[in-house]
Amino acid sequence: MYFIDQLFMQQDHHEGNLPLVGRHVIERVDLETGEKLPPSVNQKVLEGSFSTKLTIRCDGTRVRVEGNPSRWQRVDNLFGLRTLDECVDIYNHVLSFYDLPPFTKNTRFAHRQSPDGKSSSLVGNGAEITLIDWTRNHSVGKGREQSFIRGLSSMQIGRGRKPKLYPDGNTCNWGEGSTWQMDKLYAKAAELHRQLAKSERKKGGVPSEISSYINKLIAYCQEFGVVREEHSLRQTLLKRHNLQFYGNVTEQDFIQHLQVIENAMKTIHISHDEHQSIADQLLAFNAVKSRQAANATQSYAIMWQSGMNLRQILSERQFYEHKARLKAIGIDIGQQFDVSRMCPTLKRSEVIEVNPLPVPSWYKLPVVAESNILPFRAYA
Repeated sequence: MYFIDQLFMQQDHHEGNLPLVGRHVIERVDLETGEKLPPSVNQKVLEGSFSTKLTIRCDGTRVRVEGNPSRWQRVDNLFGLRTLDECVDIYNHVLSFYDLPPFTKNTRFAHRQSPDGKSSSLVGNGAEITLIDWTRNHSVGKGREQSFIRGLSSMQIGRGRKPKLYPDGNTCNWGEGSTWQMDKLYAKAAELHRQLAKSERKKGGVPSEISSYINKLIAYCQEFGVVREEHSLRQTLLKRHNLQFYGNVTEQDFIQHLQVIENAMKTIHISHDEHQSIADQLLAFNAVKSRQAANATQSYAIMWQSGMNLRQILSERQFYEHKARLKAIGIDIGQQFDVSRMCPTLKRSEVIEVNPLPVPSWYKLPVVAESNILPFRAYA
């Protein structure tokens, strides 16, 4: 089940005379002819509830909105809006506040005039999508998010797009900076925790009821091991496949471009390994009475693994004391170490199963009417 995570849209009104909307406007004049050129208007950033933002701009003829409609006026967007119409409803409500015409569906098409030698392109009479992000959630099991992400980060996807695994192991993307498409996997609980910590550092902090709700979400994501899959379809791809015309495309038309990670998942089995140090195993089996004794025996086990003869280092009493401790966890330092026969720190290895993430009964799903709360305030 895919949701829309980001949506950039614009529409041209060639008759002009629309209100200028932006942070400031620059009037331009051609110095050679003295002809007055169309004004340049930069984008205006709107801040809504829960630190959500949209950007809006109108230079008199072109209306443009950028943002995340599933996140607008909401605490989070673990589950978001599933249709283009719902997203456009939110954007149109914002446009009406600035007396701008709404985004409309394309009903007619014409060929745009192009330079000689260049192929012509279609232009519609409605709104154009210039970027859209689709996302879905996977449940991979508690504590297995990084193993899952690391496993898929070993593969190229699509047409040779190379993976970029972030140092913390919680994020991997393919095609970063591409004008065609970027795909991404990340651990949702880690992302929610990072955003909450960032908000708490701001002046005023986070209201207790909001903090409680987000912490509940974090616990839910940790319990199910939620990994977020995102696909950002950029303008070049949208135009190549005629996916930019709102009203002329359906949600299903995008699905074929969202399968690269799914295809990679079908060709690889990813295992989750749980490791436990020798010292921790000694304590768990009550082979020692203190952490200090466990660490001491572990250090001799590591020396044994590196090929040293412990009989030459320890007294006979010490040797048999450490040998007895280590045999309790299946390690015999009386034998020569053979790496092919044992892995003393591997506790468990299991193949990761990927499942859809269920929506909890207490989750606040997006409601378009409630997402259109006004007024907005400008954010510089």
